[in-house]
Amino acid sequence: MSLSSALIACAAALSACAPASSEVPQTGSVHVAAISASSPAPLTFGERRARRDRGRQLYVAECSGCHGERGEGDGPAAAAIDPKPRNFVSERFKFRSTPYNSPPLLADVAETVKRGMPGSAMPPFDFLTDDERALIGEYVLFLAGVEPAHESDVLALPTESVAASGSVAHGRAVYERLQCNLCHGDQGFGDGPSSDSLKDDLGRAIAARDFRQGLFRRGKTSAELYRTFLTGIPGTPMPSYQGNFTAEEGWDLARYVQSLTATPTRPPLEPLALGRRVVAEKQCFACHVIEGRGGQVGPNLDVSSRKLLFPWVRQFLADPRAAGKIYPFTNYRMPDLHLDSNEIEGVLTLLAHVSQRSYPEPVPPPPSIDAAQASEGTLFYVLKCAECHNLGSVIPTPLAKQQGPDLIHISQRLRYDWIPDWVANPMNVYPATSMVDTNLGPHEIDVVRAFLWKTSMEAVRN
Repeated sequence: MSLSSALIACAAALSACAPASSEVPQTGSVHVAAISASSPAPLTFGERRARRDRGRQLYVAECSGCHGERGEGDGPAAAAIDPKPRNFVSERFKFRSTPYNSPPLLADVAETVKRGMPGSAMPPFDFLTDDERALIGEYVLFLAGVEPAHESDVLALPTESVAASGSVAHGRAVYERLQCNLCHGDQGFGDGPSSDSLKDDLGRAIAARDFRQGLFRRGKTSAELYRTFLTGIPGTPMPSYQGNFTAEEGWDLARYVQSLTATPTRPPLEPLALGRRVVAEKQCFACHVIEGRGGQVGPNLDVSSRKLLFPWVRQFLADPRAAGKIYPFTNYRMPDLHLDSNEIEGVLTLLAHVSQRSYPEPVPPPPSIDAAQASEGTLFYVLKCAECHNLGSVIPTPLAKQQGPDLIHISQRLRYDWIPDWVANPMNVYPATSMVDTNLGPHEIDVVRAFLWKTSMEAVRN
């Protein structure tokens, strides 16, 4: 057996001992029982343990980048986020269907996960299943040391009244009587006389909601606004107004607040300006460096924009979850930001701008691969690359050893002409990289690249 064959066989054998892929976190042999209102039977100890383990895995992948692994609001993205992510251990739950200062229902937490936090860095996690959001909710409550409330604790909303012709005007009178204007201002601009002195429970300055923006954390329907008036927002200066208005007054107040929402501004027509607006609104810089600013949770996009093929980026942004977990060494997953096609084109224009590429740019033709070079590159790949990179099922690497992306899709993701400069001197391209200098010479780099592209293109065709 040749050295190449022996090394490949060894890699395959080791892969059989690898832990399960982080793409679908495992919970062991115990079935993860779903919680169902139609199945009220209590869970066994094993089922509860399985749910806790699965909830932790989901929480770490989807939430800990901002909220921290222990739920203390200290994830690696937290420094760049405004408003700051919730510290579940020391801060109260703001959005509940239960009375002020009461614990939330599990359904309240799961609904917050589903809805996200409009106007913040937290997107809606509606791409997760109902049970996955429930598992995350259970784990968040576990981190907080809080037992969820029961359905009997819910503050029921009265039936919504039919809007009379003077409903909004009546709602304004209620707004003034309850002194909402002291914080939110006479016109709802968030500029009331108390607005400059507002602080949360931790002493941090907090802004009163500017109703013109239509960005309500809990939601903007009249029922969601009514519930906020009833339950208040613990941890902030927003009190509960339960008992301070009649049912009809509550619905009128909700309609008045809705009436203050301004017509949304049209997105910029110029693609670069639109891309920058998307990055700002989604707070992408919390996780990524973009135009020299941002965090290290995800790839540095000033660097990645030089190497990635724009068709692949377009497909990825349209459905990030379909691509799977690109970097196995990180815990975190890219959420689906629900970008439309124009927003994606704006982001691509921004990436082209920072990498000094044209956009749109011609799709490069497939490189001509010399079969002899590709064959020669097999051994160099196994010796220099397989220690950290998986190559699909062709040359598998144990998950515990994978420090870089699976290279089986390299021909779809990366620019062919970018590889030589990167492999020759990774630190020169990106000083913060964990990629080691392989000490490969120009010819060796060429044959490894030929092997990878040939293997990847064949995998795509098959």
